[in-house]
Amino acid sequence: MSPLLAAIAAISLQTAPEQQAAAALDAMHAAAARADAAAWADRLAPDMVWVGNETSERWNREAFLAFAAPVFARGEGWTYSARERHVTVAPDPCACVAWFAEVLDSATYGTARGEGMLVRDGDDWRVLRYALSYPIPNDLAEGMTTEIKAFEAAAPVVDAPGEAADTPEEAAAAATLDALHRAASAADGPTYFNLFTPDATYIGTDVTEHWSIAEFRAYAEPYFSRGRGWTYTPRSRSLTLAPLDCRCVVWFDEALDSQSYGTSRGTGVLVRGDDGQWRIALYALTFPIPNALARDMTARIRAAAK
Repeated sequence: MSPLLAAIAAISLQTAPEQQAAAALDAMHAAAARADAAAWADRLAPDMVWVGNETSERWNREAFLAFAAPVFARGEGWTYSARERHVTVAPDPCACVAWFAEVLDSATYGTARGEGMLVRDGDDWRVLRYALSYPIPNDLAEGMTTEIKAFEAAAPVVDAPGEAADTPEEAAAAATLDALHRAASAADGPTYFNLFTPDATYIGTDVTEHWSIAEFRAYAEPYFSRGRGWTYTPRSRSLTLAPLDCRCVVWFDEALDSQSYGTSRGTGVLVRGDDGQWRIALYALTFPIPNALARDMTARIRAAAK
């Protein structure tokens, strides 16, 4: 099947709420590309938080509008067009919250990636959380993360303050994330994979790594079986309980320390099941690139891709 036919088939399988949520993302990107500040702002929920590529970048709606205003005033805007996107509506009868993961093309930075959450207000969907990153290919990861570690050692990037786990649901979701990292470090495969929902998605640092949980298990279990796990230690984390009556969905983003790779970031969604347990429905891992290195590194990534 051609890529175009595959895309058409994928769209046809989406539910109406998923299509409407995806259309809201397209409208947001299109408004930013034409520097239409009013239309762009209209796609952002009142309590929106935008997480930029650098760990210092965490803006609420007011701060992000202030950041963007001079750019739009010059008529510049920024262009990110979705190459691939997956939207999931939360398990609540209202069909009023959805999370997404998308691969983007940027004329300035090449390939980018966005994950986040949308909320429905009447017939409109708006972005509640958005995390932007630039995926680093596997064959460049070791060298680039070594450069990033050296840069951060000389000029530390201070993580932006986040949202603490201030509800019982957020605290329970945070405990699941802590258990996930402990199990990965101990190479405890059964515990690790029991912390995901059956239909979970895991997204790795390379843009090609978009796995169902079954695919990710097939990738990871050979390492776990040899006692080889991986250790990512959370140093900061933000959690957001989605505005649903069920109080059963939490969005998170976390900055992580890795001995091998330095600073990493995890973003995603946890869902509370009928058994009361919180499990991960989406986890996306990335290597944040400091702003001072971003243009050079993304240019090298694009050159390598060619």
